Amino acid sequence: MRFERRADAIEVWVDNNLSGPIEVLLRPQDGMIASADPPLPARAVVPALQGTLVARLGPKARAELWLDVIPGTPNAKPKDVEYGYPLRTPELQVEQGWGGVYSHNDDQNRHAVDFAADIGTPVLAARAGTVMEVESDFERAGLDNEHYARSANFIRIAHDDGTMALYAHLKQGGVLVRAGQRVRKADVIGLSGNTGFTTGPHLHFAVQANRGMKLESIPFRMFGPQGILRFTEPR
Repeated sequence: MRFERRADAIEVWVDNNLSGPIEVLLRPQDGMIASADPPLPARAVVPALQGTLVARLGPKARAELWLDVIPGTPNAKPKDVEYGYPLRTPELQVEQGWGGVYSHNDDQNRHAVDFAADIGTPVLAARAGTVMEVESDFERAGLDNEHYARSANFIRIAHDDGTMALYAHLKQGGVLVRAGQRVRKADVIGLSGNTGFTTGPHLHFAVQANRGMKLESIPFRMFGPQGILRFTEPR
């Protein structure tokens, strides 16, 4: 978030450093700012690697502003496509499926799947897209959710229908692609690991969509080594 002072206003801009769109919500800490245009809170979509003017404040406006950011565009329209198995291994073991009580019980993870995988197993793109965001510097894992939830290495890939695939818990240095890179289905994109909030080595996979400042995992179809995978819809 940056501010540009004009003769008649203070402009509030948001720059997006990701290789995919984001949605932002600009809000004052307390109450409203009467002189804001549009009135706050205000939402905007910021395209990849661009900046967007979110609001103009009166020249004498005073307020503490907060910015909420969600990856993806709110007008995503998921296509009915078949995803490929995201690991280069003939074996398939699901450690936690849709609606798993351990950690797949919130909106972002309700339709996620944890595939067992030895550290260093090649991770494959389940669908073609553009690498939106990567993280590969974390090393440790643990069972303290508050401490380790944001310490997982991951790759986020944006698809042409506005959805995004998340590949998480990769090993340190296990990201083999760069932000902005186009990948094809079945391309090797990383190496599985055991980082972040986890009970052991595995690959966390989810297809997500921005549902208006709220990131949700959505159902998907996948073809595995032995055929179509069937996941039970959570109740």
